[in-house]
Amino acid sequence: MNALLPWGMAALVSVCSLWFADHALQNNVRLTEVNTGLAKQADALAGALANQVVLRERLDKIDRQTRSINSTLDGQTAQLNQSLAELKRTDEKITAYLAAPIPGALGLRYARPETTDPIAWRASAVVQPGAVPAAGSAAAVAQ
Repeated sequence: MNALLPWGMAALVSVCSLWFADHALQNNVRLTEVNTGLAKQADALAGALANQVVLRERLDKIDRQTRSINSTLDGQTAQLNQSLAELKRTDEKITAYLAAPIPGALGLRYARPETTDPIAWRASAVVQPGAVPAAGSAAAVAQ
């Protein structure tokens, strides 16, 4: 029995060594699979990050364009407000001018009997005979 003890111990150590080696190999395979999965996830995250960078650049460009448009619109709004204020002032001046009575000298300067004499309005225009040639006689001669 004593002679079998070293062989038994050697067999036990061999079995334990084989079990440990198999366990380490399985652990290595599992860790390699996990590593491969993590590498794929890292690649996917890198792609997503690159897409986010591109998207951020686009958004920054849109933001700059929007700020430029807002600045232009602010300038145009200020200019329109100035023009509107000037139109209001001019309108007030014109309203005041039109509300004022016409100076007598100016009214007499442009006075005409056709516009200032009501009897001249009702006078009928007299068409003188012979002002228009008779149909056919003068027209034939002119040709």
